[in-house]
Order: sequence, then C-alpha cells, then structure tokens
Amino acid sequence: MEINNTPVYAGTSGYNYEDWKGTFAPRETDNYDLLTHYKASNLNFLELTYTFYRMPIAEKIAGICDRLGDIKLSIRLNKSLMRKKPDKLEIESFKEGIAPALERGTAVALLADFHHLFSASRENFDILLELKENFKDLPLFIELTNSTWHKEKYYDEFKANQIGICVIDGPSFRGFAPYRPVCSNGGVYFRLYGHDPLWISGSEKFLNYDYSESELKRFIDDARDVSVMAKNIFFSFCNVENGYAPKNAIALKNMIENL
Repeated sequence: MEINNTPVYAGTSGYNYEDWKGTFAPRETDNYDLLTHYKASNLNFLELTYTFYRMPIAEKIAGICDRLGDIKLSIRLNKSLMRKKPDKLEIESFKEGIAPALERGTAVALLADFHHLFSASRENFDILLELKENFKDLPLFIELTNSTWHKEKYYDEFKANQIGICVIDGPSFRGFAPYRPVCSNGGVYFRLYGHDPLWISGSEKFLNYDYSESELKRFIDDARDVSVMAKNIFFSFCNVENGYAPKNAIALKNMIENL
C-alpha cells in the first residue's frame, strides 16, 4: 500500500480488548484468537502496546511475529526506560526481548508515548536525546501530547536529531498538542485518538470515537502532502473502544488502495 510511492502502514494501538468481541471479532472469540482475527483483517501494521507495562520476552515476541506473518510492528517502549538515566540492564533486557522482531524484519519502529504532564524543558529534551542514543536500531517516534513541545524551536531540534514526532489527532482542550502533520526523522507517524466529548483533561483518556469518511480522507490528504519527505507513513488508530479502531483502520486502508 502506497501514497505517491511511499509505503503506508495502517493498524491499531494494541489488539487485545474485551469490547472488540462482538464488534470487530465474533463475540465468542477468546483473547488468544483476537490476534488471529486481526491478521485476517488484512491490516498491515500493529502497535504492540503491552511492552509499555511488561518487559518483552524473546520467546513471546517470536511467537507474536510468527502469528502476524507479513504484518509490521511498532513496539512501545517500556515505561521504565522513559526517564532520566534508565538502568542499563533494563535497556539490554528490552533489546533482547524484542530482538526476534528485528531479526525477522517485523519491527519497523519504536514508540515512546509520554504522559501529558511531561512538558517542554531542557532537562526533558535531554531524556529524549538519551532515548534516541539508547535505541538506534529502529526509527524512534515520540508522542508528546503537552502543547509546550509544539513550537518551531523544538521542531527544529527534533529534525536536527532525527527524532520522530507523532502526528496527534485528539481532543481540543487547552494544553493538548495541536494536529500538525510533520516529518522529522524520515517517517510520518499518525496516532489517531478521535474526539470523544468526555475527554476534557490530561488526567484520563476517553477513546469512544468513530471517524467519519471525510475525516479519514483528510488524513489521507495530509499524508499525501508529507509523503514527498517520508520513507514510510504509519497510521495507528488509538480510538480503541467498541472496535472503532480496527473499523476505521480497515476503512482508511481500503480508501488508500482505491486511490
């Protein structure tokens, strides 16, 4: 799947959600088979999210890769690594855990999504630089929902240091990051949360939102605009409640394939 000869990957943020049973997958689907159903959907991308909470184990990652086939992975960094001077043993443990995904060519990106309270400062920017230094084997994309980061001086530094900044579509409360398609490390990474009216602060996310066809078309148009600068374009649907994420990802994929 391509836009202007640039490879495009579309999928969801995670796959193991109870309310996907009866919406995206048959109601009787067990948790193990949710991944099987995901593969059958013909999406070509998946954000692996459990690695944020638990260190990956190589055997499990290898099994996931085998079950995914040709689907590519973005792997979410463990939260213990997203702080100043993370433990070197934990860094090595994470790298060893995801090694099968790199060896198979399944992993195509790393994702570090920071809490909304993580605001712009020189000290915090140094944390991002350290992350980039610690993880050089894959393109690194950072999600920064705090609006203080979204200024030209930081964008210039992101580009200079080849740090990918996620394009975020989400709520419009004061202090939340603006929607701004940008390519700062040779890739463009959309994370699409939707606009659930209950999401009014940075303390709790609400992800019950179904994108319209016109909204999906806008994302495609924006991807086309930045495709001339990008080696890859990723779409991760994070509106995971009620099976909307896979529904919208499949719709977007079909729209791109019919361009």
